[in-house]
Amino acid sequence: MRVATLLALISTAVLAQGDNLLDKVGKPSIGNEFGPDLRVEHLYYTLFPAGVAVTESGRMFSTFPRGPGNNYTLAELVDIDIEKPFPSLEANTLPAQQNNSNPGYSASYDDLLVSCQGIAVDAKDRVWVLDTGRAAGGQLQAWGGKLLAYETGDDASKEPVEKIILSPDVAFPSTYLNDVRIDLTKNERGVAYITDSSDEGRTGLIVVDIATGDAWRHLDIHPSTRPDENAVFSFKGQSVYAISADNKGFWTTGVDGIALSEDGEWVYYTTMTSRKLWRVPTEKLLVKPSTNEPNAKHDADSSVEYLGEKGSCSDGLETDSNGLIYLGAAEQDGIQTFDPSTKTFNDLVYNHRITWPDGLSIASNKLYFVDNQFYMQDRFWNNTDKTVKPFALYSIDIDGTSAHI
Repeated sequence: MRVATLLALISTAVLAQGDNLLDKVGKPSIGNEFGPDLRVEHLYYTLFPAGVAVTESGRMFSTFPRGPGNNYTLAELVDIDIEKPFPSLEANTLPAQQNNSNPGYSASYDDLLVSCQGIAVDAKDRVWVLDTGRAAGGQLQAWGGKLLAYETGDDASKEPVEKIILSPDVAFPSTYLNDVRIDLTKNERGVAYITDSSDEGRTGLIVVDIATGDAWRHLDIHPSTRPDENAVFSFKGQSVYAISADNKGFWTTGVDGIALSEDGEWVYYTTMTSRKLWRVPTEKLLVKPSTNEPNAKHDADSSVEYLGEKGSCSDGLETDSNGLIYLGAAEQDGIQTFDPSTKTFNDLVYNHRITWPDGLSIASNKLYFVDNQFYMQDRFWNNTDKTVKPFALYSIDIDGTSAHI
């Protein structure tokens, strides 16, 4: 009995000594949170948000990829926790929601919003929205994907001022129209650059001539638009796979985030399942592959420039008036910048509240970003949803302002 007591005392003393030694270990200040303070702009209590667009007049819009129970897929954020379907509830309401015998969530509705994802503001303060045409797990139906633009002035019509429906030779059944950026200085009325992040494999960039509605693809299944094979990403100390009952899978999403340089000469992009950043000259993307331009595809492919490892997978990208590229850094609980003049990455914000920075938007010297806890969804945790509502729209102060062209 006395021996057992003595051993217990010795064990306790050793543990205590170990605790004391841990206290002596240096704690580098690099682990402390830093950067501009987070400001909560909106709280999402109901639906899962993806993109955000903020106009120079201060109006805020978000997209909500369609799933069961979604009454809307595009909304204006009119108060801290109030969302108003935009441009109207009618435009957001599908026949499948009105008639239980019609399962047509993924269908080619010209005048209805099926499932919106990417969203951006242009130099005229209009909001551009990507309707993926895919919802509730369905494939893209022919002529189902579309790009729309809405005026945002006080007396603006509820009808889109631009509507471009993508043809089946550009938007395939496996296409996922993820994000978009607009340049009004190119061609007659501008061009749109769209990422196709297809999880099924045919990734690439889509270029749209706004005046004609003509569209073409570049960087199809190019290594820079593909997911990094067998890559594993870690968040808050835990490696995250796509886990189901019988499989621990790897993420497969392709090219996702996209940004235009402030002069419109480069498209910057990254795949969601990679830590790499790339860019390609827009002059190469603007050439449509055809019998008259047989080298267009090769010229674009060969002009891709690798900019380096950024230390984290990323979703959304954005550019400011100083030419800085902003990137979500989910693995680092923060936001990064890339400076094209020095080709260096820098950490802007490190804050443990940040989980998954998704869509980014810049207006009036603020960077806005959606945090939707993406990797806490049930598809990564064997059908166990680990998200905790409300999701958040944050903003931080920055030196630059928007770089819409």
